Order: sequence, then structure tokens, then C-alpha cells
Amino acid sequence: DPEVFAVIGHTTSGCSIDASRVYAQAPLVMITPSATATQLTAQQARPDWGGDRVVFRLPPSDDVQGEFAADYAVKRLSLKRFVLVHDRTPYGLGLAESFRGTLEQRGGTTLRFEAISRGDRDFSELVAAIAESRADAVFFGGLYPEAGLLIKQLRAKRWPGTFMSGDGSKTPDIYSVAGAAVDGSYFSVGGVPVEALPSAADFVARYQKRWEGATPRTFDHYGYAAARVALHALRRAGGPDRKKVLAAVRSSTVRTMVGDIVFDSKGDTLRGLVTMTKADFARRAFEVSY
Repeated sequence: DPEVFAVIGHTTSGCSIDASRVYAQAPLVMITPSATATQLTAQQARPDWGGDRVVFRLPPSDDVQGEFAADYAVKRLSLKRFVLVHDRTPYGLGLAESFRGTLEQRGGTTLRFEAISRGDRDFSELVAAIAESRADAVFFGGLYPEAGLLIKQLRAKRWPGTFMSGDGSKTPDIYSVAGAAVDGSYFSVGGVPVEALPSAADFVARYQKRWEGATPRTFDHYGYAAARVALHALRRAGGPDRKKVLAAVRSSTVRTMVGDIVFDSKGDTLRGLVTMTKADFARRAFEVSY
């Protein structure tokens, strides 16, 4: 359909990586509000990349987020001995590897580097290994269903350490999975959480009116901002000419609720801000942790 001038998405890194190779042939601009795997934009610089560089990303990549989370763990929380766990996906593995690199640069220790699979529910062997390791903390690269089950099973065995994860686990849905076990856990997120962003107050109010009091999720405001970037490019291009829209996205600065959006040559945002949040089970909320 020649009237389609841009794609807002996709949600996960694995799907986005596969889809981006198709869009590059069109060429069709792809602006993701949530896929953070470093590979997603980096692949466009490889010799075997076929087509234009069409991928753009609003949140910081996993390299940026993993480095921030590890730095926070060592310097702010005084945690040094970690078990790292990932879900084998481009997102989860990339985030855990980035965390490990910075952790060890800061003098921390990776006691174990473990893998699970999406959909796993029984983590008894992993929980036993974590307990035996005497780790100060666990960092999990993956999504909330497995993160919630893992922390719930760790607490059931009275493991006293600190649990950390990334933005794939920072969602109110984790409270339904983990219950009170997740209270006090730490979750990094690209940018500033929408609930703590003064410039997003009107967006939050309109969102709650439209969706009957629902709270915006981690990447919803990025989705809105991505659409603004695409529509701005459409206006500059004078219509749905894909080449002109692509050129406009590359060269534009777009003011949004998350700040001014500008992309580097890889398609990554120049806004590398990451925030650490702490789970508050009683309020089913995440407090910004400075």
C-alpha cells in the first residue's frame, strides 16, 4: 500500500529485528517506542544490510540501560556479587551482557550467568543455585512474566538479596504475577517514567479519560511521541513519499513530551537518559529512586 508511509513499532526487539529487514527494502520508516536491543539499529551498519537505514528508536538502547543499571547497583546500592539471568531473547541477553560488562569494570563479580526460556514457570533449580552462590543480588534481563515468577520463588525460599531488572519487567502486571514478593525490587527504564514526567501530565489525563482510569504503561508515551515524529515527517515531505519521509525523519528535531527527538546516524535517540525505579507493592506503583 503506497499510502503507508511509516510503522510505529514493533514492541519487542526480536520481532523488530526481523521486521526491519523487510521494511528496509520498501523503504519504509520504522520508529519503535520500545524495542531496545542494541542489534536493532547496529545491524544497519553491517555490509550485509540490504536496503536503506530505516530503523529509528526513541528509548535508549540496552547498552545504555545496562551500563546505567550496573553503575547504579555498584555505586548507589553497594552491590558487588551478582547472579545474572536472561531469557535468551535479543533484548534479555543483550541487557544482561551490557550489565555484566559494566559490573565487572566497576569491580563487581558475576558469580553465575544463567539462561531461562520465555514461558518457563518452575525456577526451583535456578533458585537453589542462586541461594548457594551467596549473591548480593540478581539482575534479570527479560520480561515481567518470568521476572515475577523468579522473584516470587526466590522470596518463597527466603532469599534475602536484591532483585533488579530492566524496562521489560517494569509494568503493573508484575504485581499480579509476583504479589508482595516484588516489593522493593529495582527496575531501570529509558527516559523518565511517564508518571514522573511533568510534561506528560496532559497526556496521562487524556489517557485515563480515554481508557477509564487505566495507568499508562512503560512505553505508551513513547508510542505517542513516535507518532508525532512520523506525522511531522509526513508534513515536511508533503505527502506519503517514503524516500522523502525517511529523509525528513533523519533531519528533523521534533519537540515532544519526552523532550526534543533527534536521531544519530544509526537511528538511535540522542537522549540517553535512564531512570531507576523501585517497586511499591502497596501502591502498585514504581517510585523514582535517586
